[in-house]
Amino acid sequence: MSDNQTTQSDNSYASKNILMDRNKSSEQYIKDAEKFYIIPILIREKFPDLVKLIIETESMDLEEREYWLQIMPIMSEEQTVKFRSILVKEKEQLSKIDGQYNSEISRISDKHSAILDEAKLKKRLDTLKAEEKEADDAEVAQEEDLLKQLEGL
Repeated sequence: MSDNQTTQSDNSYASKNILMDRNKSSEQYIKDAEKFYIIPILIREKFPDLVKLIIETESMDLEEREYWLQIMPIMSEEQTVKFRSILVKEKEQLSKIDGQYNSEISRISDKHSAILDEAKLKKRLDTLKAEEKEADDAEVAQEEDLLKQLEGL
């Protein structure tokens, strides 16, 4: 197995075992993340919110998460603030996109439901038209029988 395949396998293993939950606290994420990452004490104490953001981000793989967790202790305050800002902005944008996606899915679903309802209505209308034609034909036949009977009198 190549290194790339191992990394992909490890990455999917980690993402399957760290349950992503927006309601989970930073401390809970740190506890879960320590099973897969080395998290320096300084990071646990000073930037627990960043650990949560790093774990929740969809744009990083296992190696990138490990890199950021290891590099953070030597980052300047300005770099840390920018990094946090980037992760928060990404999270907000993904949330906005998810909202738009869900809205579009609902709209499409409603449209298809309407099409299905329209198809049912059309089928029912066709059935009613056929029944009406049969009734009209039967009525015409009955009228013709009555006229023949009257002519026979």
